[in-house]
Amino acid sequence: MRFRVVIASVLVVTSTLCGCSTYRAAPLVPSEAAHDFDQRSLADPALCSYLRADLGNSLPTCPPDRWDLATLTLAAFFYNPDLAVAQANLTVAKAAIITARERPNPSFGLGPAYTASAAPSFAPWAIAAAQVNFPIETAGKRGYRVAQADHLRDAAALQIGETGWRVRSGVRAALVNYLVAQRQYELARSYESASERIANLLQERLDAGAASAPELNLALANLAAARLKMAQAESLVPETRNALAAAMGVPIESLQGKIFLWPQLDRPPDENSLTPASVQQMALFNRIDIGRMLAQYAAADEALKLEIARQYPDINLGGGYSWEVNENIFELVPVITLPLMNQNQGPIAEAKARRAQIAAEFMALQDSVIAQSKGALTSYRGALRAYEQGSSSAAFSERRMASMRRAAELGDADALTLASAQLQSVLAQQAKLNSLAVAQHDLGELEDAVQRPLGDGGLKSFSLPPSLQNTVAEKNL
Repeated sequence: MRFRVVIASVLVVTSTLCGCSTYRAAPLVPSEAAHDFDQRSLADPALCSYLRADLGNSLPTCPPDRWDLATLTLAAFFYNPDLAVAQANLTVAKAAIITARERPNPSFGLGPAYTASAAPSFAPWAIAAAQVNFPIETAGKRGYRVAQADHLRDAAALQIGETGWRVRSGVRAALVNYLVAQRQYELARSYESASERIANLLQERLDAGAASAPELNLALANLAAARLKMAQAESLVPETRNALAAAMGVPIESLQGKIFLWPQLDRPPDENSLTPASVQQMALFNRIDIGRMLAQYAAADEALKLEIARQYPDINLGGGYSWEVNENIFELVPVITLPLMNQNQGPIAEAKARRAQIAAEFMALQDSVIAQSKGALTSYRGALRAYEQGSSSAAFSERRMASMRRAAELGDADALTLASAQLQSVLAQQAKLNSLAVAQHDLGELEDAVQRPLGDGGLKSFSLPPSLQNTVAEKNL
């Protein structure tokens, strides 16, 4: 009877001390995920609230009538799944801190005894031994473990910032490509129209005996090439729109009928505002991956401290009780693991090597950041000069076209000369647009090198979507 009472007491105490966490199923249903994706819209009220929270009075209507880089970037933060993945990684890192803070539970053991030759007046069953063991961690192991988990949490939080920058960079590149594709299509149409005008005029002259067949054939060949280029340019418009939708994490249908603009697209920053010293400083002090690597190094350093502390054994403070022949016997038995076979040298060596590995990776990353920023600046400066030259050529062509129009009005130039001048003007505009696309691409590469907007029209700061606001307060982008 005494044995059953003790067992029942143990079970009651154990059930009382146990936590209340229960399992909840969370199945993944691909069809539901696909349906949720199809329902994403730029007119979502939740997205509208998020935009107003970040843009305030600068957003007169919601949803916006026109979408620029800032509003598109915020919409991408709201919908892009990569940020949700980074948030999940941070949640795992936070859970690891809970694990690191936990202290080892005590253990309890109870063993029965049976006396086969017990006298009739005695019960054959008795408590042979009851033991309680209290583990005690030594040498500050718990503190090192918690510090390591804290640093890994910081690294995971910085990973959200890195992911946010990659999302912004993808939206920027996609928007540039889409706007450039639209302009390329319009210029291709103008070029095709001018080529067709020239071919028709030469056909009229040939019929009148004022032109030769080779001239007309050359014009017809140029017209065929112009139509091919126009078809290619036309196909790029939906292709780049699809890329923009993918960068934002929304279905392509949500972009239908939307107007996209970037007033500062034709005004990239001049090279005087971007010196090699300032760019290198921005890269070294603003790169999020450098901060993340420093957090990982700090975690590796705490891991090494933990492994060194594990050379010193923990103490298991054990106590026991037994009952024998009406005698109560109490015991106190501290148990220590003797470091005779090893002194934890293997894990210590691994921790040292891991810390040295991260240090080497950090130095390599820093060197790479410096080289990347300098190379990107050099490329951007060259592309900017080419764009300036293209702009000058286009401006000269426009002035020449204007003079040709005046001459045609005065009867000093014929229709063929005017159409040829128009063709040359379109060619100059195309060259300017191509050089602008290269300059904006290289500017994007430079922004990626320093992880900071360098032109106008982008976000200077933002708050994360509501589902992520409990992770990182604000990141300057």
